[in-house]
Amino acid sequence: MVLYSDTRFSTIAFGMQQLCAALERRGCFHVVRPLDAYAGETLERAIVVSCEKAIRRPLPEDCSAEGFEITTEARTTFLTGRDAVGAMYALFDCAETIELFGLDALAPKSGRPFHPMRGVKFNLPFEPYDTGDPFEKNVETCMSIAFWRDYIDRLALNRYNCLSLWSEHPFHMMFRLVKYPETCPYGDTELQRYMDVYAFIFRHARDRGIQTYLITWNIRIMPGVARGLGLPEQLGDMNDQYDIVHDDSNRLPNTIRTAYQSIQHQNIIKDYFIECLKTLLLTYRDLTGIGTTASEEMVGDIHVRHTWVAEVYAEAVRQSGRTVPFIHRTNCGNAAVTKQVFFDIYPGTEKYISWKYSNAHMYSHPLPQFEKLWKAWDNIAIGTDIKAIYTVRNDDIHTLRWGDPSYIRAYMHGMRKPYVHGYYWGADGYLWGRDFQHAPHSHATWTWDFEKHWFQFQLLGRLGYDPETPDAVWKATFARKLGAQWGPLFYDGQVAASRIIPAVNRLFWINYDFEWHPESLLSATGFKTILDFVNGKPMPAIGTLGIRDFAQMECDGTMTEDETPLDIIRILDESSAAVASAAVALRNSIPREYLGGEIVCTLLDLEAWQNLGRYYVNKFRAALDLARFDLSGKAEHKRAAIASLQEGVTAWKELARIGALHYLPYTLVRSKRMFGWSLWTDAVEQDIVLAEHYRDPPSSRPPEA
Repeated sequence: MVLYSDTRFSTIAFGMQQLCAALERRGCFHVVRPLDAYAGETLERAIVVSCEKAIRRPLPEDCSAEGFEITTEARTTFLTGRDAVGAMYALFDCAETIELFGLDALAPKSGRPFHPMRGVKFNLPFEPYDTGDPFEKNVETCMSIAFWRDYIDRLALNRYNCLSLWSEHPFHMMFRLVKYPETCPYGDTELQRYMDVYAFIFRHARDRGIQTYLITWNIRIMPGVARGLGLPEQLGDMNDQYDIVHDDSNRLPNTIRTAYQSIQHQNIIKDYFIECLKTLLLTYRDLTGIGTTASEEMVGDIHVRHTWVAEVYAEAVRQSGRTVPFIHRTNCGNAAVTKQVFFDIYPGTEKYISWKYSNAHMYSHPLPQFEKLWKAWDNIAIGTDIKAIYTVRNDDIHTLRWGDPSYIRAYMHGMRKPYVHGYYWGADGYLWGRDFQHAPHSHATWTWDFEKHWFQFQLLGRLGYDPETPDAVWKATFARKLGAQWGPLFYDGQVAASRIIPAVNRLFWINYDFEWHPESLLSATGFKTILDFVNGKPMPAIGTLGIRDFAQMECDGTMTEDETPLDIIRILDESSAAVASAAVALRNSIPREYLGGEIVCTLLDLEAWQNLGRYYVNKFRAALDLARFDLSGKAEHKRAAIASLQEGVTAWKELARIGALHYLPYTLVRSKRMFGWSLWTDAVEQDIVLAEHYRDPPSSRPPEA
């Protein structure tokens, strides 16, 4: 096998590494030669890799940026990209086909990006906007060049082309301002270490065809920055005031409001931020774009806040002399005002408004209706000079493995709209850095959390590029990673398990991450009890009927076409049973000597999913029976609810046992609760007591714990 490759591009070089590695694993001898050595038809089998202009091979008109064509003539396969990134993707595709299916499986193929932007949202742990183990245990991880090299390489392999880094205030870690040198608290050596990390991230991402964005929380500063500007340190101590009122009401305490106004209307603060942003763009030329929001601790009405952003961010870009894309987040904002006050004067042509597509819960329904419900694009011609980017938040599942191609395929199609440029996904309360959750068992053979969650990362990137990627690819990948004999069972079990949380969220919906983490049933107020479930609301406007409404319809004898609680319970029941079937078959067929590494860890995850699903089945059944009891007064419904909750305790205890075999408890960022299923068994058992005394007269109820 002779490989002819264009050597001008780092992206193509990276793709060639993957192709060569795949050939080696298949035992195929190969040599690499420069593209200009290719002289036409060869006697040997050959692969020729190039961008379109390099050998003047015509590409179809619909082959857009990052697209490619794979064609075959005689014994030669041509991998031709519209650009160098497209050629890299063609190489990835070719390498995967050879590794999974063999050299003879190479066939003509077209690659076209379904979403122009396919990104991740990465909350940096430096000066984070919140506290908790995912941030605190990953500070050193994010100072590691090795981590960023592995992470960015994995993003590229999964067809991501955007890395958005989110930080309250990163500037004092990225340079020392000439005008305000005292705002940087670090010595030269420590500062250089930070600068080297940031420079590597931006440069390596560029070399992998990935754009980088730095997205900030506008006026937030650190105490040391305030001190360096000659201002009181307290002006930088705002992390405890996150739940802030973003309007002119008097609900905000006067002392706090005065502090925010003091920051926002200080001329030195404006000038400081202009200097920071200008220096950022001039220091890090590989950084692609920036973004912010007119919310968080800002005060004043929406026009006042957007005017401040325009006077600072637009002016800084203008002074830098660079023309960079800008992402403006919509939280506590208004798209029409954003355009009028900011985008109409912004010195750049790529301007995007970021919208939370599924709020905090991407694992719910692939067609959420929040844009329509909240009138996101009223009074703005979205899609003309401004496009949207969807923020996709997984604040649902951070421990157990997840992956359902059919769900993500539908999700990608749901986001495909004329005015949408693409998406980036991530979490507000988690980052996939070093795997700090897993106990130090020998079966944890990976280092990084994104390696453990490889299937989720693959689906959310690969299906954003090509949602029609066949399931055969994922099945073959499972077979390669987990064994040809057991891969299909693992795949089927994983897909079934991954239908559990979306069903839960459709029936029990709470908007924000600090209010609801369905993997743990925790929120900032504690464990979600059976009373919460009885009174819970469904996800709005997607055709799912809530528990109380359905109980009333049953009572009235009314029919419905909506998804009902019984439908949700059936999905959970069938999914849990399918996971159990796969897990039992795997336990019975895998020899003990093979039960190690990723195989045993994935199997334990499936067994955990089985029991989490069973728990939800019984909790929803109990909630529905208590709602029926409210309407009918029949004791049989109350007895049925108690029986279901008792079964739920059994499932929870088994879930807790399995989880404790290889996971460590950790402090959740947003709810501030310690998560480990075994820590909440008492709360699960307390549900039985709540059901036993449901609607009892107050005098007969047991005292609250």
